[in-house]
Amino acid sequence: MILNKRLKLAYCVFLGCYGLSIHSSLAAYQDPGRLGAPDSWKTAEFNRQWGLEAISAEFAYARGYTGKGITIGVIDNAILSHSEFSGKLTRLDNGSYNFSYDKQDNMSFGDHGTHVAGIAAAKRDGAGMHGVAFDADIIGTKLNDYGNRNGREELIQSAARVINNSWGIAPDIRRDAKGDIIWLPNGRPDYVAFVKSEVIAEMMRSKSSVEWGSEQPVPTGGHSAMSTLLRAARHGKLIVFSAGNYNNYNIPEAQKSLPYAFPDVLNNYLIVTNLSDENQLSVSSTSCGQTASYCVSAPGSDIYSTVGRLESNTGGAVNREAYNKGELSLNPGYGNKSGTSMAAPHVTGVAAVLMQRFPYMSADQISAVIKTTATDLGVAGIDNLFGWGRVNLRDAINGPKMFITKEDIPQEYYVPGSYSEKQFVVNIPGLGNIVEPGTPVERRCTSSECSFDSWSNDISGHGGLTKTGAGTLALLGNNTYRGDTWVKQGVLAIDGSVASNVYIENSGTLSGEGTVGAFRAARSGSVAPGNGIGTLHVLHDAIFDRGSQYNVEVADNGRSDKIAARRAFLNGGSVNVSLERSQNLLSQNEAQSLLGNKYTILTTTDGVTGRFENANPSYPFVKVALDYRGNDVGLGITRTDASFDSLASTENEKAVARAVETLNATEPVTETAKRSVAIPAAEEANLLQSDGGEAQAVNEEASIVAGHPIYESFLGFTSARELQQATRQLSGQIHADMASAQINESRYLRDTATERLRQAEGRRTATDIKADDNGAWAKLLGSWGHASGNDNATGYQTSTYGVLLGLDSELFGDGRLGMMTGYTRTSLDGGYQSDAHSDNYHLGLYGDKRFGALALRAGGTYTWHRIDTSRSVNYGAQSDREKAKYNARTGQLFIESGYDWTSDAVNLEPFANLAYTHYRNEEINEQGGAAALRGDKQSQSATASTLGLRADTEWQTDSVAIALRGELGWQHQYGKLERKTQLMFKRTDAAFDVNSVPVSRDGAILKAGVDVSINKNAVLSLGYGGQLSSNHQDNSVNAGLTWRF
Repeated sequence: MILNKRLKLAYCVFLGCYGLSIHSSLAAYQDPGRLGAPDSWKTAEFNRQWGLEAISAEFAYARGYTGKGITIGVIDNAILSHSEFSGKLTRLDNGSYNFSYDKQDNMSFGDHGTHVAGIAAAKRDGAGMHGVAFDADIIGTKLNDYGNRNGREELIQSAARVINNSWGIAPDIRRDAKGDIIWLPNGRPDYVAFVKSEVIAEMMRSKSSVEWGSEQPVPTGGHSAMSTLLRAARHGKLIVFSAGNYNNYNIPEAQKSLPYAFPDVLNNYLIVTNLSDENQLSVSSTSCGQTASYCVSAPGSDIYSTVGRLESNTGGAVNREAYNKGELSLNPGYGNKSGTSMAAPHVTGVAAVLMQRFPYMSADQISAVIKTTATDLGVAGIDNLFGWGRVNLRDAINGPKMFITKEDIPQEYYVPGSYSEKQFVVNIPGLGNIVEPGTPVERRCTSSECSFDSWSNDISGHGGLTKTGAGTLALLGNNTYRGDTWVKQGVLAIDGSVASNVYIENSGTLSGEGTVGAFRAARSGSVAPGNGIGTLHVLHDAIFDRGSQYNVEVADNGRSDKIAARRAFLNGGSVNVSLERSQNLLSQNEAQSLLGNKYTILTTTDGVTGRFENANPSYPFVKVALDYRGNDVGLGITRTDASFDSLASTENEKAVARAVETLNATEPVTETAKRSVAIPAAEEANLLQSDGGEAQAVNEEASIVAGHPIYESFLGFTSARELQQATRQLSGQIHADMASAQINESRYLRDTATERLRQAEGRRTATDIKADDNGAWAKLLGSWGHASGNDNATGYQTSTYGVLLGLDSELFGDGRLGMMTGYTRTSLDGGYQSDAHSDNYHLGLYGDKRFGALALRAGGTYTWHRIDTSRSVNYGAQSDREKAKYNARTGQLFIESGYDWTSDAVNLEPFANLAYTHYRNEEINEQGGAAALRGDKQSQSATASTLGLRADTEWQTDSVAIALRGELGWQHQYGKLERKTQLMFKRTDAAFDVNSVPVSRDGAILKAGVDVSINKNAVLSLGYGGQLSSNHQDNSVNAGLTWRF
């Protein structure tokens, strides 16, 4: 404590200081601290401030909690612009610093506030030291600020959530007859002792004026500091106050006793005493005294932190004269100080770290966590010296250790009217929701703890817990608190134990697999044992009232949620059955059948009284029936009358759904499954015979039988959308798509053969076929296509690239015969993360016969395909990747006639052609999980005709020759338009047909090109070819530059 009623202060406005300069430096830093490794945070910077390890700060850092996003307020001397505060300090004072002078006029800088701020939140940058909450921001204002700025009110209205106060009023020091200070044997001055009754009486005398001052904005200097702090506390701030440095026998002064006049803010107040490095109360430290119920202890002796020093630029004296001459500099640095002023910012930093850790907690709840997790020192429990004990971040980050009521406070330290709340009300709001709305500390809860958090400490005390908010709170400890537990919103998961009674109402849910004393689920309250599937243990009574919910999760291996209680009273309520979806059935070699299983969902030692109102599965394909058997309640599961395909909407979906429907009958039964049987029809009927539709008995012989993984996964669907998404992914449409694409793209071979024949006939054709005078030619092929999806089939995209080669020769003067070969690669991207690739090897014959202007062209090709497919299956909790490699072949025959009509302006060729294509694949055998498919050898054919007109023209300019060509045709498909493939699930005979996008009955053929002869040696070419219809669009573009030597 440096500020007191005898302190003489001088002020220097920063911008007007004569020759005063401030030096700082900032270095880059790579922090070695790692999550989950507390010791990795103990760097040299950490170790220079022994208080960090004393409060176990490294354990908070290793969990990722450093005060980030929290703002700390400091009321003290002005805080120096030190490098440790770079980018994080906001000052609300008049811009001046604090200086003092001794009797010889020597001048010193008031760096008390700088030292305090560093302990709380100095940066972790590898230099000097760092604060407890090194990622927190700081807002500082001066205790005595006589400027025009209202810094204290700005601080109250700011985002600061905790305010440090390392100041106070010192008692008188005893003096001897000569007027000299009396010194105690320990070297301390002999302070006059405060008397508890007098201190409290002094506070009560100020009550009216303090309260009046707190009800309005705090004016500028001279206003009561107590009014400031009362107003701040009532605005949701946590007030941290140093106890004083007036020896152990002394107690805090009246300002620290403000909660005696205003017990409503006691939970927002923390008084702090000073510990030595031996966990003893420093000889200088005031005791907690009358503030013990809201007092803690923290390191405060010989603490290394940020300071500032006035230094001479000339090596001369540091005094007023040198200052006036501009010979002084204000330099930041580091130094040691002792006192409760240094202990308080440790607690302020702890509070900031915990505010990040528990973003949903209010200031009074953070205070409760700090107090109840403190390490007890001295006399057991709350005591005069240490209060609650030494702050302990290692324990504090795991939640409170006590729900405090007045019964937990020793009578001698109890503040009348305090600790009146019986319940610790925790609001886990859900991600993105607002907490403490309408206050200066209103904020949006954005970290993961806002939706789910767990407390692992053992919680005691006379108070209880009320859980609100949409999120989940898990209690992991052995909790013996005596108050009731209420779950009013969201989920309370008991994974440890709670000795008290638990009441669930509104939209609250009790879950977990721990132990509770008893519970009562009221209307709209829910019980859902386990985290996933598990058992909730109840020492005494489990009670369900009308309108309550028992949410039971069951698995196909016979496991289910369960309540194990002494007694159960069923006054109604609904049993809502859901299926476990945590496992990936598709990855299993064997699945177990859900149907026919029986489960025990409630078991007691002393009996069940009453019944549930009903049992409600949330699934269209599953029905449940309850069975009351003495001390237990059982549950049986059978199929509904709804078939899988009743929720399908397209032919592909229906085909897959019908195939899946047969899997339950076709799956072989394992030796394990042979030892159990399904529920016979007569027994199933018996399940449904009861008053109000409840079952009276579950087949005692029913147990686990084998089932197909896909069939079992369908039982868990809750909507038509889920089934439709699944059937589309299971269908294997990629195989039908690839077959369709190979048939469609066979046209590139016949088009190339036709173009080559026309080229040899002397007609103007595309220049992308490069031929020599001996009839050898080559063509680079590149194209892309798109098939538009419809209600039944998803669309796909294709691309084909490669090279075609040929050799032909004139025959009898009016004909030509040739052969061709080549390699192309086709890539296909289908729906639902499916894709395929095909390596294609081609061989063909072609020829023509000319009858004057009439030309007859024909040919045939044969292609070998090596196909690789891959597709994803992802629905619900199911995930798999299926891959296949197989061969296929495509053969085609084609014929065309064209008539050449030539004029001076344009050359025309009407034409007609007919093509027959036949595709056949070898066996398809996917590798993967339960969703893998197989297919037999199968084939499909297509016949198409084209009627069209080709045209070309050429004209010459002074510098270039330009040739244009084009083709327009109408293509017509004969026969069936569907392109389908028959597939079945592996190791079954459950076959189904899957259709690709159908071809269009009619479409257009469009080609265009231009050749520009730049000179006698160079020709620039650009061409486009396309097949366009409502369902398919195939396109190719080519460009080239030909240079003749």
